[in-house]
Amino acid sequence: MTARALVTGAASGIGRATAVLLAERGAAVACLDVNAAGLAETAAAIRERGGRTHTLEADVTDLDAVEAAVAEAAAELGGLDGVANVAGVGDFTGDVSEIAPEEWARVLAVNLSGPFHVSRAAVPHLRAGEGGAIVNVSSQFGLAGCLASPAYCASKAGLIGLTRAMAIDHTEEGIRVNCVCPGPVDTPMLAWTDATPELTARERARTQGRNLSGRSGRPEEIAATIAFLLSDEVGFMSGSVVAVDGAWTAG
Repeated sequence: MTARALVTGAASGIGRATAVLLAERGAAVACLDVNAAGLAETAAAIRERGGRTHTLEADVTDLDAVEAAVAEAAAELGGLDGVANVAGVGDFTGDVSEIAPEEWARVLAVNLSGPFHVSRAAVPHLRAGEGGAIVNVSSQFGLAGCLASPAYCASKAGLIGLTRAMAIDHTEEGIRVNCVCPGPVDTPMLAWTDATPELTARERARTQGRNLSGRSGRPEEIAATIAFLLSDEVGFMSGSVVAVDGAWTAG
């Protein structure tokens, strides 16, 4: 069981569900996000359940801020043995001829450089504790393409590659690294599709029938997968990519 965990993107959605679940299972949880109000709500939910938490307001794209936040988390919790890289952004940005270069850079900075920054800062603390686990949260669109979303798809596919590289580098020293690829999940992030109704309609038509479960996932279902991958129950599992997507990518 992960005893001391850091969860990014903890202010809402999958990140919040993961932080709450880990706390319910007895972990002390450091919650990191740029959204101070959302962090406060997550911390309140954890404390209402009798859990222990520490909040950290930081932007995962800022390496200096991340290093300071991870060091604070380790000091507050007495070390780290689990990290969940959940923070991410998504949007229909247009194809490669349409997306603004600054938007391309922003999406990759959050979705790919962010987990790199957090992992870079956290690995020394995991080593000091003689091992642990990191779970990166990618997407079904890291495994399959999506309409008008080149930056999102590239960042999430890159995160799968980063996961595998990290597993090769760190598994022998007792640090397991795995990746979860959620399908559509009922979170605030899914609501961005409302701002682009034409593209949303086109993408839904293109992918009609792929989600065989017939519903969106729940944040708690993804959180349960993350908690499982962080646990000692899967000590032989590293470098794996787990789709939790209602069979979206099965066919």
